[in-house]
Amino acid sequence: MLQLDRSYSAVLFDMDGTLLDSRAVVERILTDWAVTNELDPAALFAVSHGRRTIDVVREFAKSGMDCEAEANKIEAAETSDIRGIVAIPGAVDLLNQLPPGRWAIVTSAGRDLAIRRLTAAGPKCS
Repeated sequence: MLQLDRSYSAVLFDMDGTLLDSRAVVERILTDWAVTNELDPAALFAVSHGRRTIDVVREFAKSGMDCEAEANKIEAAETSDIRGIVAIPGAVDLLNQLPPGRWAIVTSAGRDLAIRRLTAAGPKCS
């Protein structure tokens, strides 16, 4: 638990569910991928949040599937689709109160995807 009676030099944040909500995009893209590959979207949703795309693809891969190529397709689709990405209430205000260079994001998302989502959520998030 954060102790308010001491000072900290920096803060690390998770991205999804902490600073922003990208469930709409993730569910849209994973549903398309699951349907295309005759998989159950609900099964993917149950294990996908907070995990790298390649790990989820490997878990559900069919025989002969190129997991790297599939993960790259999913990540490209998620990077280009920002519809429905929103900042968590209060996140931008919190980041505005922190000195530049004193906070960072720790996430399972790749750098390009994280930057794209943070930018979509609000100017200070990036």
